[in-house]
Parts: sequence; C-alpha cells; structure tokens
Amino acid sequence: MIDDLARFLALPGVFDAKPYDATHHDAAWRLVGYDRMMSNECPLPPSPRVLDAARKALEVVNLYPNSGEDVRQATAAFCGAPVESVVLGNGSTEVLDVVTRLLVGHGDETVVAVPTYAFFETQTRLCGGTPVLVPLRDDWSLDTDGLLAAVTPRTKAVFLCSPNNPTGNGWSTGQLEAVLAAGVPTVVDQAYLECGHAESFAPLVASHPNLVVTRTFSKAFGLAALRIGYGVMHPDLADAALRLRIPFSLGLPALWAVAAALEDPADIEARREFISSERDRVFNGLTKLEGVEPYPSEGNFILMNVAASGRTNDEIIRLAHAERILLRAMGSHRLKGTHVRVTIGRTEQNDRFLDLFGRLFA
Repeated sequence: MIDDLARFLALPGVFDAKPYDATHHDAAWRLVGYDRMMSNECPLPPSPRVLDAARKALEVVNLYPNSGEDVRQATAAFCGAPVESVVLGNGSTEVLDVVTRLLVGHGDETVVAVPTYAFFETQTRLCGGTPVLVPLRDDWSLDTDGLLAAVTPRTKAVFLCSPNNPTGNGWSTGQLEAVLAAGVPTVVDQAYLECGHAESFAPLVASHPNLVVTRTFSKAFGLAALRIGYGVMHPDLADAALRLRIPFSLGLPALWAVAAALEDPADIEARREFISSERDRVFNGLTKLEGVEPYPSEGNFILMNVAASGRTNDEIIRLAHAERILLRAMGSHRLKGTHVRVTIGRTEQNDRFLDLFGRLFA
C-alpha cells in the first residue's frame, strides 16, 4: 500500500523523513503535578487582561475568525517592521514551515548551524531537501566561516536560531550580516527574544531582503497553547507566504489574546525581567556545584554539561523524575550523553530544582 501511495506523492521521501518529535509534551500532560521544566514553556500564566480577551472570544467561536489584520499591524509596530513584511502564523512553526516549503524542494540543500532547533532539519527533509549541518564551535559560538563554506549552488536557505536553543547564546548583527553576504535566504528564529535582552534582527529585514526573522507569542508572552507567532520578511516573500498559508489558521481566542497582550507593554517587560532574574539566579546556583558546567543563556532555559560528575543525562532525568521534576536530555538536539537542559520555572519550582541538584552534586 505504501509503495502504491508513494508514486502519487509529490514528495515520496516523506516516508523516510523523521518528523519533529513532540511526544515529551504528551508525557508531561499525563504527569499531573510535576514541575514542567523540560519544554521551555513560560512559567507565568497570561495576565487577567489577556485571559478576559480570550474568554470573550470563546463566546463567539461559532463564527469564523477575522484575518487578524489588526494584530498584524500591532505586531509590526511591536517588532519595528513595516506591516507588509509581517506574516502571522499558527505559532512561528507554521511560518517556518511555509517559508521552508516556499524555498526548498527535492534535491535542494539547507545549511543549519547545530546544535539548534530540530524543526529546521526535519522540515528540510520533509520537503525533499538535504540539511547540511555545520557545528557550532566548542564554546558554542557561531562558525560563520564554516557556514559560508557550506553554501553551494544547491543551497536554498540557511537556518539559525538566536538566542539559540539549546545553547542559550545569541548571535550579533555583525555575525548575521556576514552570513547574509552570501546572498542566500537566511532564516533566524528568535522565539526566545523576549526572555532576555538579546539583539532583535527584525529591523534588519528592511535592508536585507534575504533575511527572514520568526518570533512567537508562545514563550515570554505565555500563550503556547493558543498557537500564534509571526515572521518578518521581504514584502514579496511575505505575499508568497500568505498565498501558501492555509486560511483561518489562527483562532479568534489567539488573535484577541495577542491584541490584548500587545496593548500592555509593561506586562511584557515584567515577564522579561522575571524570567531573566530567575534564570540568572538558577545559573549562579549551578556554577557552585561540582561536576556541573552550565552555559550562559538569553533564553528561558539553561543548558548544562554534567560529564565531570560521572553521571549521564539519562540518569539525571530519572532522578529528577523521581522527585516530580521533568528535565530534558538533549539527544534530539544532537547533544548526547551528558547534556541536560532545564527550563526556568516559577520561583518555587526553581528552588526545588536547585535543591535537587544541590543534593545530587554535593
């Protein structure tokens, strides 16, 4: 049956491509009462203002949503880009998916700086392309020379993430402009931008037509379950993306919630400061432990290497699970064996995590 179906598919290689693995979310929902410190979710629920807006939308969900043009305009003002460059999506993942499908076909290549967000690699393969993986340097800095050397006539896109998941560090304008100089469409996912004080690249799109920046309302805004994000790109590419994107991909509760959130910049900044201060507190605590090497981060997470302790990441995950704390091993991010990532939680969750690690690595 699969053989018969494959001959009708425009992308028969889809059967050989491994999709993005989100099963850890399913597992977390089954473990009620556990500290969810594994999926880079925001520990803070939406503000009452945002929740009220979403509830009002639920009262009229028998109607189709509007196109979200008002949210598109508010988002453009928020990120400092012209409205014609902004594309809303069902999470930034929809925008990344649409852009990848616009650019990548069978036999094409993409260049991906790794370790990073696994979606880049999986979507390239699902579109029939081949991801060319360029490792970050040993200190997790961006190897711009290596990225440029990997570009060939078959390269249709370069994928970056800043702040980078899972390493937590961000790239500079100078580094990005060096990559952009190759003239290849370069996609930079900035999902974690509001979790810290990294540099926004959205304003650079106006002067760099081959730059695409994606951002989300899932992280610091705390709207992950509503699925809404956006991309900033050249108006011509934005027009093409809007043609390819399915209609009504954004629900009314998501649109109204984001509209309310963008009207409250003080709340956004309070979230940024809470996440940043708690992240710094957890990082400082980890630096005092024997056998743990945490890496500085601008996201809402911290990556650490526990190799010097003699423990494996699987062992750490099991011990944390026994105390109702969910952490993430980094095998899906091409870091195997000794790397663990913790998401910054509420103050009391961070306290429990630090207490656990203080006992494990005393």
